[in-house]
Amino acid sequence: MSLTTSSSFWKSFALQIGSGISLKNYNTFLDRNEKVGYKFRWDQGCVYIVEMANMDHEAVASLLMIWFNDPNNGVIRGPVKVLGQPYHYNPINQIEKIAPDVAVFPLSANVARPNTPHPGPPPSNTNGFSHARIIVEIANAQDIPTWNTRCELWMHEQYVRYVFGIKLDFIRNNGHRSMLARLWTRENPAPPGFVAVTNPNLPGVSVKNASKISWDFGTLLYGTDNPTACIRAGLLNYQVTIPISAVFWDPPIVIDDVTASLASYSVESVESVVSFFGGFANSSGIQKMNITHIY
Repeated sequence: MSLTTSSSFWKSFALQIGSGISLKNYNTFLDRNEKVGYKFRWDQGCVYIVEMANMDHEAVASLLMIWFNDPNNGVIRGPVKVLGQPYHYNPINQIEKIAPDVAVFPLSANVARPNTPHPGPPPSNTNGFSHARIIVEIANAQDIPTWNTRCELWMHEQYVRYVFGIKLDFIRNNGHRSMLARLWTRENPAPPGFVAVTNPNLPGVSVKNASKISWDFGTLLYGTDNPTACIRAGLLNYQVTIPISAVFWDPPIVIDDVTASLASYSVESVESVVSFFGGFANSSGIQKMNITHIY
């Protein structure tokens, strides 16, 4: 499904708030409405609200930001920069402004800001800083296909090395809830457990747990009343591992047969990782956080 020709797809669930809107005017609208608590989508001149921030959504985003900041070891301006909803350009049309729920960047002191305006090379966000290397998309109102499409959209940008997606289901009357998580990467070779995505427009992109569709980590399996096996911290089947080195991915840039590297940071240990869903840190420096305690 083309992201630029999918009006019927977006209309099937989203709230339309405008029509006949140019991309230029849409970007201006975003600049003026950045903090209203909605996630917008532009599609062929129509503008939709596709997600609304509520307490659960924001609790997940806040907790993930804390976890992604952990490798900075308490340093306020550490080498890993974590921001909520920073604008980037749609990697397909390179004009539309879009914002993830959480983005992880290298600090400019460690990986220099691009000298060439977006799309570069290398690419940048809408403020001219380095493009995020790790993206988080949290879906609450969005359905699963839309959430999956949104996550895979980011993987059209090669500088995005990982996308971590979380889908929240509604809370049942008994207080239980289903939740899903998926992880995409451009690492080559792909880490163990990853398989190639089925999207033919994303060669070299892999997703974790594709055979199981996703991590099903709520109290109830998605779409059923059956309990999941995610019942405590430290379960290996419910851990997500993202290398810290991915934040500083900065390959040499070839322009007119001249190779230049913008990287000024060397990761001391490429084995160092940020690992989610365990709730504890072990002696090897691998932090693990359990998704059962996500909010």
